[in-house]
Formats: sequence, C-alpha cells, structure tokens
Amino acid sequence: MVEGPEADDRIDLYEDNYMEDVEETEEQSGDDGERGAKHDVDDNSEERDSESETSGDDQSPQMERSHASVEPAVDEEERHSPLIDDDKDKHAELLSLPPHGSEVFIGGLPRDILEEDLRCLCEPNGEIFEIRLIKDKGTGESKGYAFVAFTAQEDAQKAIEELHDKEYKGKTLRCTLSESKNRLFIGNVPKSMKDDEFRNAIEGVGPGVETIELIKDPQNPSCNHGFAFTLYYNSLCADYSKEKMLSANFKLDGNTPTITWADPKIAPDHSAASQVKALYVKNIPDNTTASN
Repeated sequence: MVEGPEADDRIDLYEDNYMEDVEETEEQSGDDGERGAKHDVDDNSEERDSESETSGDDQSPQMERSHASVEPAVDEEERHSPLIDDDKDKHAELLSLPPHGSEVFIGGLPRDILEEDLRCLCEPNGEIFEIRLIKDKGTGESKGYAFVAFTAQEDAQKAIEELHDKEYKGKTLRCTLSESKNRLFIGNVPKSMKDDEFRNAIEGVGPGVETIELIKDPQNPSCNHGFAFTLYYNSLCADYSKEKMLSANFKLDGNTPTITWADPKIAPDHSAASQVKALYVKNIPDNTTASN
C-alpha cells in the first residue's frame, strides 16, 4: 500500500513518470476497492484515491515550471538566427557585385555630357553594372570624368583599349583602371599563430578572401613576422571585413590587430623591360673578356 507522503516523494523524484504513477495508483485503488468489499476496507481505498488526486494537483505547477525553463533556450536560438541570416545575405550581396578590376576611370569628357551619352559610349564594350558621372555640387554640371563599372574584368580591359586616346566631341579621352583598393594590411598578429589558424580567423569575418600572405620570420620559419596581407574579391568585401576587424570584439588569440589599407601588389612591368636596348655595368674586373 502506498501512503500519501511516500507517493509525494516518488512524484517529486520522478517527475517524468508522474502520469504513469497516477494510473498505477488509480488501478491500485480499483483493485483495493474490490478487496475492500471482501475485507470491509473501503474507507482506506477512498483515502488513497483522495491523496493521489491531491498529489496530482500539487505536481502541476512543478511540471509547468519545468516546461517554462526550456522556453528561454528556444527563444535564445530564435533571437540569434536572424543575425546569422542577415550576415549570410550581406555576404551574398557583396559577392554578387563585380570583381576588382572591372571598373574604369574615364577622363577628358565634355562638360555637357549626360549619363545616357556615356552609356552609349561604353556599352559596346560589354555589360555595364553602374555608371558614376561626377558632377559639380554647385552647378550640377559634369566635372569631366566618370567611373564605369562593368560586370566582367575582360569588358573593362576592352573598354580601355577602345576608349583610351579616343577623340570624342572634340575631346581626347583618357581611360584607365579605377584605383579602388581590395588589399588589407593586418598587424599585431601573434607570432606563434599558424597559417591555418590565421586563415580560419580571417575567413570567418567576411566574404571574398582570395589570398592571404602571413609573412614568415626569416630567422625563425616556425613563427610569423607579426603581420599579414589579405586580398579580397572586390573593394566592398575588403571594406566590410575591415570594419568587422576594427570592432572591439575581434581578437587574434587575444591580440587587437591593426587594420589599414595596403597598396596594391605591383606586378613587374615586362613591357618596360622589353624596351631596354643597353645596360651599363660598373666595376668589371680587368681580366674580363667579351666571351665571359
């Protein structure tokens, strides 16, 4: 026979099995009722039923509190998921923009040129993503130059070949690649930080990471020199990551990095070298001959 206090203790210790205990108690009450008809103990059976119902009433608030304690974890997950979705959407938006090297600068334009004139001038060279005709804030007239972004780098190169030094409405146009920056300098990197650790930290900040140069210490190849250069898909990807890394929350193994724009990595100019016809060499030994 299960007395009232013992039933309460069992319900407190096994909250999840409470409903099974109630059913068990009810079955026992029924059985005991039948036995009570034979042994004249009906009063004890009714007392047990009453105690079981009382225990069930006492248990309900505990179960409600148990369910309520789970709810904040769900709310916390829901609260963070929109932020993650926003970051993914922003990354996708930046990567959908034209790559670095697809925007050209056009100078020497007539002052009365309109955006539609510029579109007609450039569109034969490829699909245009955006035109920025720079105007004087006071007069609203063109300042004589503009930036035209194509959807592909090849189209930008074609526009340079076609438009540079071209005569247009009595003006000689100048057309070159836009000098937008897509390379960052990252300083105060922990010297013990490994290449894969550094890459994971940088790629976790923003999209469009193309190359990472963690400069090695020539005296100790197992360590880096404390700084690095990172090249991005386009200028906006680089700017987005730059702002994220400048926040107080971003650390590299506890270090607060220094983040600045880096100059483009200049490739050797083979065309200039091909124009060299002669070299002057000093301090040639006296016994040097033309053959050696």
